[in-house]
Amino acid sequence: MKVSRKKVLQSLVTGFVAVPSLSKANTNVDLSKYKEEFAEAWKSSKNYTLTIYNQMPEEKMEFKYTPESFSWRTQFVHCIVFTTAQLCGRLNIANPYEAKEKKQGYWKTLSKSELEQELIGFYDWVEKVVTETHTDKLLQLESYAGGQIPIWRLFYALENHIIHHRGQAICYLRLNGITPVGYIGW
Repeated sequence: MKVSRKKVLQSLVTGFVAVPSLSKANTNVDLSKYKEEFAEAWKSSKNYTLTIYNQMPEEKMEFKYTPESFSWRTQFVHCIVFTTAQLCGRLNIANPYEAKEKKQGYWKTLSKSELEQELIGFYDWVEKVVTETHTDKLLQLESYAGGQIPIWRLFYALENHIIHHRGQAICYLRLNGITPVGYIGW
C-alpha cells in the first residue's frame, strides 16, 4: 500500500483538530441525565440477558461448541467477574465477588437458578455503582483499548463486552436447537 505525503499530513492535521474536540465532548456531558439513561439501558440489558440465559436447559450449563470455548455457564460468569474487576479496580471500590472467587470452584457449583440470582445481583450492583459514583470520578480519564476514556464511557464499554458474550450465548442456543427470543430493544 502506497501512502502519499499529502495523505499523511491530512491525517495528522485531522487528528490534531479532532483530539481536542473529543476531549471537550467528554466534559460537556450532563451526567445526571447520563445516569438516568444508563440505568434505563442497563435494566433492558439485564432483562434481555436473563431472558436469553433462561432459555438454556440446566443440563446444558456446561455446553461448549469446541473444547477451548467458554461453556454456557462461563459466558455469564465471565461477564460478572470481568465487569466487576474492571469497575472495582478503576473506581477503587470493594469487589463484592472477591470472597466467592477465592472459594475453589465456586462458580461451577451453582445451579442454574443460583447463577441467575448472581446475575440479578450483579446487574443491580452495577446500577448502584453508576448512580452512586461521584460526577468528578465519572469524568476521570482511564486507559482503555490503547487510549483514554472517561469512566462514564467505561460503563458503556463494559456493557458492550456483555453484549458480545450474550451474542455468543445466542449462538449456543441455536447450536442446541433452541430458537432465541427476539431482540428486546431499549
